[in-house]
Amino acid sequence: MSPNLRDTIRKELIKNREYTKFSDDYKFYVHDICENLIGGKMSDEHKMMFDEASGSELKDRFVPAKAKAIDSSSILSYNFFRHVNEKCTIEIDGVTYNKVFFEVQLKTLPKSNKPANIDVALVSKDEKKVLFIESKFLEFLELGSDELSDSYKDIKNFYNDNEEIKSLLEMSKKFTSKKNRYNYGIKQNICHLIGISNLNKSETAKEWFEKKYKDSPTVKILNADSYRFMNIIFSPSNEKAKEMCKAYIDHLSSFQKSLPKKMKQYIGKTFIMTYRKLYDIIPVEKDVKEELFKRYIDFHS
Repeated sequence: MSPNLRDTIRKELIKNREYTKFSDDYKFYVHDICENLIGGKMSDEHKMMFDEASGSELKDRFVPAKAKAIDSSSILSYNFFRHVNEKCTIEIDGVTYNKVFFEVQLKTLPKSNKPANIDVALVSKDEKKVLFIESKFLEFLELGSDELSDSYKDIKNFYNDNEEIKSLLEMSKKFTSKKNRYNYGIKQNICHLIGISNLNKSETAKEWFEKKYKDSPTVKILNADSYRFMNIIFSPSNEKAKEMCKAYIDHLSSFQKSLPKKMKQYIGKTFIMTYRKLYDIIPVEKDVKEELFKRYIDFHS
């Protein structure tokens, strides 16, 4: 991590906004999550989605809730996508989406109690297509190797003893161990793709998902016959941070190109998008658009 650089960018981000800091020790965290939300209070439905996850996003524990951070990537994506509904649709790669779900969990290993948490899932009008999205704000300022745990090294530990996952794991070794790269993001991509593959191919994984979300609208994701995955990344205007962001995007792009053929079925036309590009296509009200620009895009490269 480059704390001085990250704090420099955080200071830039708070120039155009007012908030009550959580404490002197956590000055880049808001006191109330509502202060981090564009549009004010989180709806009960959306709050339930966050509560269903395991990321400690909304609850203070020994430290402030993750969602209280000025540079929370989950709140960044939430502020952009929270408005998606039947009247406010978004089109990506020719598909129109009118439903959104946050912090969606996908099972990776049958015996693991740590599912993959994906920031956003968009569902098409006919509920036949789902686009899973991983959001990044400033995380790529952290460099270093980040290997998958030993439980991922034996194909027998997976739901399906199939070539799709086996080839992904073989390919991934050269990416999670690279130096001077943000490898945690690559590790997350691998886990997300495994989770999506399980949702597509394993009846047992589908049963887990259905049981977990049986009382939640999120269960609609099971109606899909097509799953896609992409990354949306914030690229700061700070020159050093922009350089590190570009390095991560290049790393992700190389990862995408190296994906086994069978895994590429989960990648659409767009695998990497910036928040500036998303800002250009998100169809929100004028006041929301202005606030998104003021809070985020004004500091985007």
